[in-house]
Amino acid sequence: MFTLPKRLVILCLMLLSLGAVRADEWMQSGLHCGQIVILTATPEPDYRFVSWSDGNTDNPRRVEVTRAMELQALFISACDAQYILPVDYLFSQMYVLNRNALKGIGYEPIASEVRWYRVIGEIDNVIAAGGGDDVLVATGYYLSRDGLPSGEYYAQCNFPNPESERCDIVLRSPVYRISLTGLTDAEGANLRLVPNVADKNQTLALTGMPITEQAIVSVFDMSGRLLFRTLSNASETMTLSAQSATGCYLVHVKTSKLDQTLLYIVR
Repeated sequence: MFTLPKRLVILCLMLLSLGAVRADEWMQSGLHCGQIVILTATPEPDYRFVSWSDGNTDNPRRVEVTRAMELQALFISACDAQYILPVDYLFSQMYVLNRNALKGIGYEPIASEVRWYRVIGEIDNVIAAGGGDDVLVATGYYLSRDGLPSGEYYAQCNFPNPESERCDIVLRSPVYRISLTGLTDAEGANLRLVPNVADKNQTLALTGMPITEQAIVSVFDMSGRLLFRTLSNASETMTLSAQSATGCYLVHVKTSKLDQTLLYIVR
């Protein structure tokens, strides 16, 4: 027979004042070799249990005493609860929130809850709560590269945290780097599609078109199926009709010097 040091509980309380460790009644007296102890780690408000100091994540935890041992419960702030937001990159043109993957882990944000930021300097800490300097550039399930300056971008959603009244659960995508090619005006740097969110059959204006030669203008759906193709009239602006079905569409403009794709959405 030997005794498991009582400092098991004392160390956890003193060193990690973010929670407490409770053992069953056998902890109050000597333990026999092979005896079973149940340990429970209980975090303070606004903190959550991560693991034991030996890497085990069970809580409560069943421990078979075979030697003298020392365990600590590790807690972190619930405000640091950060998870990867699933985002797909489509057709070298836009970033799209993978809503099916997100739903699979229990989250279903509405469009206005999905925020896209441009990184300024160092990326904001997840607990900055809007007090950082990263710039909000869009909200919604999609982020189009069209018209964005070079830089680093990410998406973020915040959800109520059942473990904390003070801070949310934060889901953030990886950071994506967008680099422009440095085209001149004549090569399409000013090419725009207005509006890029339209009603069914609404007239769209394709502006900044090259005037030195005709461009091949093609419209595709998101599966890559060609819907429409025509030639420009060597004017700076040409009009198109939005598709009659709700969805996302790609407009591809090609000349000998230009190969650019724009996105629009029909609501």
